[in-house]
Amino acid sequence: MNAHHFSTRLEHPADRQACWGRINESYFGALRVQCLDPGPFDARMDAYELGPLGMFMIEAPSHRVARPDTHREIALDEHYKLVLQLEGHGHISQRDREFHLHPGDWSLYDPRVPYAITNPERSRLLAITIPRQQFKGMKMPDLHTCEAHTPAMQGLYAVLGSFLTSLADQLPSLPNAVGRSVSDTVLGLLASTLATHADEQFGAQPLPGVLKARVKQFVHAHLADPALSLDLIAQQLRCSKRYLHRVFEDEDQTLDRFIWQMRLERCSEALRQAAGGRASVSEIAFAWGFNSSAHFCRVFKAQYGVSPREFQRREAQRAMSPALTH
Repeated sequence: MNAHHFSTRLEHPADRQACWGRINESYFGALRVQCLDPGPFDARMDAYELGPLGMFMIEAPSHRVARPDTHREIALDEHYKLVLQLEGHGHISQRDREFHLHPGDWSLYDPRVPYAITNPERSRLLAITIPRQQFKGMKMPDLHTCEAHTPAMQGLYAVLGSFLTSLADQLPSLPNAVGRSVSDTVLGLLASTLATHADEQFGAQPLPGVLKARVKQFVHAHLADPALSLDLIAQQLRCSKRYLHRVFEDEDQTLDRFIWQMRLERCSEALRQAAGGRASVSEIAFAWGFNSSAHFCRVFKAQYGVSPREFQRREAQRAMSPALTH
């Protein structure tokens, strides 16, 4: 997975706090950064892009970041932010709420509202920025945390926390091609927790933004099933096909087209990885839910401009070309 890497270690010790402030500002806006550790402030950040999500692995000594007011716009005003504590402990406060973060705990908050996060010891964190439009039409809870009061919420929060913890460990080794599908899984899991929270609080039905994320998660989980269809999705998510169409009205493509697009992306990646190997075009097509080789070849060529076999041949040549230059 492509990443941008930042570190304070090459700076003079006296300049490291200012350096860390600039690193944070480049992604999170002009926050107030205060170093609490009297020793050399050795910190690093690895920034990844997964589809619409920004993911940031942060390791730093004791420090505090805060947004003191709402009068000045900052980079994250069009985003929500989730922070997962991986190592060490943290404390987050916003409005009249406070929450202590232990390893494995997470909190979702609106960075437009004044907040402060303190890590009293060296810590490792995963921070995720989420475009607000992903949950358009949904009122986000104030400082939503993984503190659960029912078995259903405890289970959902644990699943989300475990998935994000595993994702943090695997980020450096993930191929770029899976970025979008991983981000949709994260959004789907988060949408499920928020929807269940809303149901328990208000007895409300899932709002369009939440349902859309849950639909995308369901699609990614069932792409290999030839029976995947609007009928199946509507049945499993307990809504009408008409409502599904309405939920996807603001997308660039229909839900049907989204399913085929995701299948084509999986097939193109499989063809790329199998270039020069034994997997046939038909085997790859059937493995990702197509039930007609002819139909697959037709829609693949319409999408990529070449047949699957030609695509595979070009990828094999591309893979060999670096070796031929040595």
